[in-house]
Amino acid sequence: MLLELLQAVTGVFVVIYDGQHGLKFTLGRAGPIYGPGVHFKAPIIQKFHIEETKHTTLDLEPQVIQLSDDLVYEVDCKVVYRISDLRKAVIEIDDLVTGLQNRVVMAVQKVVQEKDRATIQNTEELCGQIRDELRPVEEQWGVTILQLGFSNISPSPATLEITQLELLAHEKLALYEHFRSSGIGTEAAVALIAGAVVSLEAEPGPPGLREDQAFEGTQVEALDAAIEELEKEREATRQEPSEEQGKAAVDGEGGEE
Repeated sequence: MLLELLQAVTGVFVVIYDGQHGLKFTLGRAGPIYGPGVHFKAPIIQKFHIEETKHTTLDLEPQVIQLSDDLVYEVDCKVVYRISDLRKAVIEIDDLVTGLQNRVVMAVQKVVQEKDRATIQNTEELCGQIRDELRPVEEQWGVTILQLGFSNISPSPATLEITQLELLAHEKLALYEHFRSSGIGTEAAVALIAGAVVSLEAEPGPPGLREDQAFEGTQVEALDAAIEELEKEREATRQEPSEEQGKAAVDGEGGEE
């Protein structure tokens, strides 16, 4: 605390702490780079620009991005970087943190927008493509991206609802094809999937009714056969008393007498 007070009052030296480096300017011209320690300077003529050169985490704001198949995903990305060339980091850009945040956001949007629902989950490929987009930034601004990853990649509520509806539609379609392959007619299969009560007796339709609108006898027979098959499977699973158990029961009754 005393050292910082003397530094502010005298202005003849600067203190650089561990994890920091300072770029010395003399009459506005960039000079050498200094590491941690106490370094003297001429007031007014010279000054130091100090930056953190240790590993720094850049936590970006969550983004809402539309994919190539028009679905919307929420993406949260984090970046760990360090300054590898202090001279470039100070001279080439006015605010390194803000500039790096903006460039990472643009790179994430560019890569994610080209993906669809099937490829968005491949985070390893996503990270590789984003890092490729940021390589020119690393060279130009004197920074090194140490690690890049996603803390969240999830569909928006509307996209999640669409996905669930599509999965439900696929399941119903598979069930419909199963019923049709079992010999059940179109109307009966649709009614079973919809949960409607299907009559097992063929009723004569009114005059002029088309054949494709009637519940044909063959469809009824196929439905009866399917139901009968299910009943047989249920009966087979029931445990029936064996002959020895029946005999034991009879002997038990005789002993009581």
